[in-house]
Amino acid sequence: MRRIVSHGVFSIVLSVLTLLIFILNFSYIVKASGYSISLSQSFSTIKQPSVILQNGTDNVSNVYMNETSAKIGINVNATRTYDYALNIVNNEVNLSEVKLECFSYSGLNCTNATITLHDNSSSLWQIKIEGGGISQNDMYYDLAGNAKIYVGVQNLVGNINGTTILHTYLRIKTPNKTTYTLYEITFEFKYNT
Repeated sequence: MRRIVSHGVFSIVLSVLTLLIFILNFSYIVKASGYSISLSQSFSTIKQPSVILQNGTDNVSNVYMNETSAKIGINVNATRTYDYALNIVNNEVNLSEVKLECFSYSGLNCTNATITLHDNSSSLWQIKIEGGGISQNDMYYDLAGNAKIYVGVQNLVGNINGTTILHTYLRIKTPNKTTYTLYEITFEFKYNT
């Protein structure tokens, strides 16, 4: 009887020691909703996302969820350009590369538009809606460290009554790296004559 109790206590002590060694010797990084949570030797830190979204001066955007998702909603009345629909801000010193990727859409025949990324001196088109079709540019736009760029909506014009909806990801990555972060940005263009 005594041997069985000793063996059981020994197994429990060995299991607890193994778990403690594991916890103390390894670090993990978990990414969720644009935040990094680092666990290292029984303490943790939460870090703000390095790239954030801000409402643009055109007053057509709403930013949500830790400044990592947004909606751009525009009522289309006449052909118009919105150069400052949304701001993308890099709060770190390192360069990031960004691009928009459309992953779902509806109502493409309702409007025509070109969505761009720009910094007031250079721009790169990202998504074009024209004649009921959509095309995307696969090139990244450079977001310098401690800098701001803008999402622009150019040549926005209504074709038929209805709503065009684009669900996109803003893909953010460090140059020459394969890892990236995705922020969701929804575009909604309503046209009613």
